[in-house]
Amino acid sequence: MRENARIRSADLSDAEAITRLLIELDCDVKPPDVEARLARLVDRPSDRVFVADADGEVVGLLGMHLAPLLHRDSFARITAFIVSEAHRGRGYGKALLREAEAWALANGCTQIELNSGDHHRPAHGFYERMGYREDDRRFVKEEFE
Repeated sequence: MRENARIRSADLSDAEAITRLLIELDCDVKPPDVEARLARLVDRPSDRVFVADADGEVVGLLGMHLAPLLHRDSFARITAFIVSEAHRGRGYGKALLREAEAWALANGCTQIELNSGDHHRPAHGFYERMGYREDDRRFVKEEFE
């Protein structure tokens, strides 16, 4: 990662750049929706959105949520994670992940998890190199009353 790059918490002025990154991640999002969601997240103590900022350009993001549990210590879930394709391989992803891990640890988490679909296979090797391992299945229900 370049010396003039830094990892920081996102703010509302980052909404446009975050929208571009989420679209690159194959998310079907629109700028007003991302801005509204970001506005809700930036003030919640249980959530963080970190960005990789290179000379004022947002080149990566990592969204994270803390989940308190009944049966064991709390864990953190990475809800969105991408470095722009043009900036991959420069250490931004590693720096984002390390910042997220430090924040989770400071908030009493003993585990971090993330989901990554089969269509993001190149990212799987990165996660494994960073110490993450593939685990159980996930079941999803999107339509319910």
